[in-house]
Amino acid sequence: MNFHLPLPLWTRDRRLFLLVGVAHVYLGGGHIIGLFGPHATGMELWTDIWKGIGAWLGAYYFLALAGRPIEPPK
Repeated sequence: MNFHLPLPLWTRDRRLFLLVGVAHVYLGGGHIIGLFGPHATGMELWTDIWKGIGAWLGAYYFLALAGRPIEPPK
């Protein structure tokens, strides 16, 4: 089955992927710095670990999409 959702062209723009990837790096960094940064109290939540790592994995995904060449519309 070869089904594709009809998405507008701007959703495949590399600048959008780059913007979302940078936002993931920023948000993930906030969680990771909260664990090891100067304000770490030892009482950090386990959610900071998985949110930070998950955001960085999302950043990897979106930055990888931003680095791909765009297929011409058919």
